[in-house]
Amino acid sequence: MALKVIGLPKAQVAPLQAESATAQKLSNPPKHKYRKKNRTLADHTECLTVQHADTDVTRFMVGTQTLKIASNQIHIVEVCDDTGILSAQTFSHPWGELWHLHWSPHDSRLFSACYNTITEDQGTSMKCALYSLHKGEENEEENRLEPVTVLDIEAEVKVSYFHPSDSTKFLVVSDSKFGIWDIGNGEPVETFKKPLQSKGGIKMSSGKWNPLESGAAVATIQESTVKGWDLRTSKEVWSIEQPEAPLIRDIDYNRNRQHILCTCGDDGRLKIWDTRAVDRGPVLALPGNHTHWAWAVRYNLLHDELLLSCGSDSCCRLWWAGGAASESTVPQEPTAITSSPPQELPTRQQNYADGPLHDFTTSDDSVYTVEWSAVDPWTFAFLSYDGRLIVHRIPKYIKYHILDI
Repeated sequence: MALKVIGLPKAQVAPLQAESATAQKLSNPPKHKYRKKNRTLADHTECLTVQHADTDVTRFMVGTQTLKIASNQIHIVEVCDDTGILSAQTFSHPWGELWHLHWSPHDSRLFSACYNTITEDQGTSMKCALYSLHKGEENEEENRLEPVTVLDIEAEVKVSYFHPSDSTKFLVVSDSKFGIWDIGNGEPVETFKKPLQSKGGIKMSSGKWNPLESGAAVATIQESTVKGWDLRTSKEVWSIEQPEAPLIRDIDYNRNRQHILCTCGDDGRLKIWDTRAVDRGPVLALPGNHTHWAWAVRYNLLHDELLLSCGSDSCCRLWWAGGAASESTVPQEPTAITSSPPQELPTRQQNYADGPLHDFTTSDDSVYTVEWSAVDPWTFAFLSYDGRLIVHRIPKYIKYHILDI
């Protein structure tokens, strides 16, 4: 399996073989206007997660989708902030194709995986399991994944998430229900479940914890509808209803402002909602859109004016959403998407217009997911279907504008 690494300026590394994670410097590294790193991991990849439990170093986790079940792998990619070198560790995942990953925010060794595997009758089945990472002391060949548990779920699993603050709670969304599991003591137990009640065979496709509601709220996606659930009453408390709208692919909560979330989907657009007044429509529908489906959206963890999205148009896009941020700002005149900084930096009083700021189109294939670093608010990574993990940093002119430098 080929492995390609490109580091930051003055810290470039040469193409390596997959079994080696040793970075070798080039004598004359090429210069990049923006700090970009690229690692080709496998033929096909769709799932990416970021480490939150360790706040000293940026690490991303990628899962492969190889038809040869026993050949699938987990890759842990570490970003060195000082040198810009990417280093990787590989762990075999012989249980199946990986479709969704989530790294525990409480334990840097624990993660969850939703994967497709072969059944005894030669069919396929989606499973959800928890694993513990064990890194070899001597070499990478000693790396291994230790299965902690495989959850007993009959329905087709879509996504799973650890609770943002309670290490004992675990969310699993399947096509016909979502459930909360207690994973704190011995064998996991499903303590809450909400079966899907819908007409016309509409199924759930995803869901997330609300990080600002003490873990008592969950949002789920059903085609073009997003529903909010209060786990204390087991009731639906709000619903974004768009019967004629294209499918919604992803949601993300603003961690700096309560009741605010962003959606993206097959219309290629990002829409920001206040869940207290969803009947009024989005509080901000960002102008501009992906030219094909938008698969993922993420709020910056610190600066909620910034969002990232990615789509089937091979594009990862940086957005400005100051009009719906925790400190709303008055925008200047609309600005075009740019691949280079403006000649004159806007002042703090001349904020960017709400909309797209910058496109990152390094990939040649669909980009399915994107994540911000949990350590550096200016670093992020996106993953394309052709197996490339691309790590970028926010252009300096945008960073300095936000910091008012």
